[in-house]
Amino acid sequence: MKNSRQYFSKLLGPEVGDDVRSIFCPNDIRANLSCSIGKDIISHKKFADTEMLSKLANESRARLATYHEEFSVLSEKVNADKEGNNSLRSKAALESTPFFIATQYLMHSVSGNWNNESRYAMSALKIHAIDMGVGQPRASRINRYHEVLRDLSIADAGSDLLHTAEDSRISEGAFSMAANMMILSHFPESLTGEILGVNLYLRHCDILPNFKFIAARSSFSDRLFSLGVNPSNGNKGLCELSEKAVLEYFEEKRIEGMKAVCCGYTWARQKTESFNENILNILTRWLDPREAARHFVNRRKPEACLYHEHAKINKVSMQKLLNSDDEQSFLEQLAASSLVRAGNPDSSPLLNGLISAHGKMFRIFNRDDILILRRWIANLPYDSAPLQPAAHLIWKDEGVFPEGTGNGGSAPNCAIFKKARQAYPRLLHTELSYHEQEYTRKYISQWLSSASRAVEKGICTLPHKWEPGGLRKWLHDQHEISNSHADDQYETQSREEVVADVLSLAPLTMIDGAWLTGFSHPAIASSDSGYTLFETLFDELGNGVYKQNHPVIYRELLKAVYGDFPDISDPSYAGSQFFGNKDFELPVFWLSIGRYPQTYEPEILGLNLAMEISGVGGGYRRTHKALSKYGYPTMFVDLHNSIDNIATGHSAWAVSSIDTYMSDLPKTIRAKYWARVRTGFVALNPVRNLTVISKIRKKVRYFL
Repeated sequence: MKNSRQYFSKLLGPEVGDDVRSIFCPNDIRANLSCSIGKDIISHKKFADTEMLSKLANESRARLATYHEEFSVLSEKVNADKEGNNSLRSKAALESTPFFIATQYLMHSVSGNWNNESRYAMSALKIHAIDMGVGQPRASRINRYHEVLRDLSIADAGSDLLHTAEDSRISEGAFSMAANMMILSHFPESLTGEILGVNLYLRHCDILPNFKFIAARSSFSDRLFSLGVNPSNGNKGLCELSEKAVLEYFEEKRIEGMKAVCCGYTWARQKTESFNENILNILTRWLDPREAARHFVNRRKPEACLYHEHAKINKVSMQKLLNSDDEQSFLEQLAASSLVRAGNPDSSPLLNGLISAHGKMFRIFNRDDILILRRWIANLPYDSAPLQPAAHLIWKDEGVFPEGTGNGGSAPNCAIFKKARQAYPRLLHTELSYHEQEYTRKYISQWLSSASRAVEKGICTLPHKWEPGGLRKWLHDQHEISNSHADDQYETQSREEVVADVLSLAPLTMIDGAWLTGFSHPAIASSDSGYTLFETLFDELGNGVYKQNHPVIYRELLKAVYGDFPDISDPSYAGSQFFGNKDFELPVFWLSIGRYPQTYEPEILGLNLAMEISGVGGGYRRTHKALSKYGYPTMFVDLHNSIDNIATGHSAWAVSSIDTYMSDLPKTIRAKYWARVRTGFVALNPVRNLTVISKIRKKVRYFL
């Protein structure tokens, strides 16, 4: 069994969801949430409507008032002490890092392929997109919080926050709630209500007391720390949007949904209040400079023992002192040695000689270590003994949700999936069984092998070699070719052919953007090569607006050519007589590869480019002509002809993502990865070099 810190570290990557779901059981998590709440459950009536939710928000904020007051008192105590001010606010920022990161992971999978027409899922996606700084690289709240750590001059913050769990300066207890929130985030179907409830509480709180304390020293505004507002402009829409998502969820799930949201909200309220109380206790103890010094000695003594086997302080063995569980004894001996001048850090040989550029311990301490030692020396001598136990021992790990059997056996064995059509309804879902995961991996491998063979046969229009700027020219040339053929060269399809094409493309277009699903993950959603892919996905799903949602728009076209169809997650959808088995082969590839944004990033980059340019220009224009001839709505193709444009649209973004990705690679391996991009490009149609839009599907006119 792992502790919270270990789980937190494990859960930071974008392809760990399947592993998490093999360990934890959603029913056990739900029971644990309810058990930890006890009798303090919030009344269901407080979630009835917008007015009641507003009152609930006021109540939750009022409960935090005491913590705000206590943090304010603490702030006054440290403001007069410059070094103490820096030390305590830096400590608060470090201890808050796991919690802050986890809040950004919570919603990343609530919107999925199985519910891409649900209003609550669109609202959830919009919330997540705003947090991720959609449309801008390195603009997510996590990226900005990293800058807070830098602003507070915290050393060893790392190049990103994926290494947070390795930071021994953070208390074990700081990972407890964070790890549990991240576990929750991997059950977006089974625990949707609970996730929405936790999210709603966090958005209701404005700025939490611990973050208010940090913000007082940081140059960053409160809006970064307040999860209820847009971090870019301070608009308070995220609180209202979270309430909207909850009410929309209730419309679908009724009373059971309300109970789940209640449970998540209450759990989050209790745990967040406890979290603030623990940080407050730690920081109050840190008013005594010896607490930071004791923790410093505790963290550094393992390696110090290796290099001080024969060294002594005041004729006492350093190794013996360091091996003791009482770091205070070591500090007392150090304070009495010739290395320290009580009350005067600037004249202490420890700081002005031993660790100087010419000293024996140059670069042994980072700037945070030096700040801790300076503050400890500056306040020597101390009038009384420090409190016991040391502050770094008092915030203990509460653990994570109980491990169970997971969902490995809860879904059908994929051995029964003889055809892609059978797999389609299951692969729409995020929470798959082990056998289904294996199916996706094998399917991807076989599909890409076919695409690779097609590339070897010369069926790839991408340049054989990637060069900076080359793709831009290639894109312009492809667009010119697409537009060069006169429309009158193409015979207009019959009504039956148009209807057949619209129907046969439904399994594909109703999961528009599925190949990019993994790029909503917080670890890559705002990366240099990934941010445009996430924005593309966000566009495909309508930017959180129902009427702009591409699957919703295509459903209107389906309704016009045939009539009502069931939801795509309904088994009867894939079983429709209007679809052929081959209509599900490419969709299943999309659903499969979208789960592995890191493993198959170059292939997805190529696939994305192929998809975005597949109809821009002549293709969409001719489809528009065919649809309008028979009085069918053309919004779907008109929208894509605009949004996928080669100047500022998805096609241009696709090229930009590839160029960024390739530029970051060492020259020695670019050829290898460019080959993978080309394979992904051909993977849109590895059999024939035809676009999806122009591809004539099997006719089903005899059904009409």
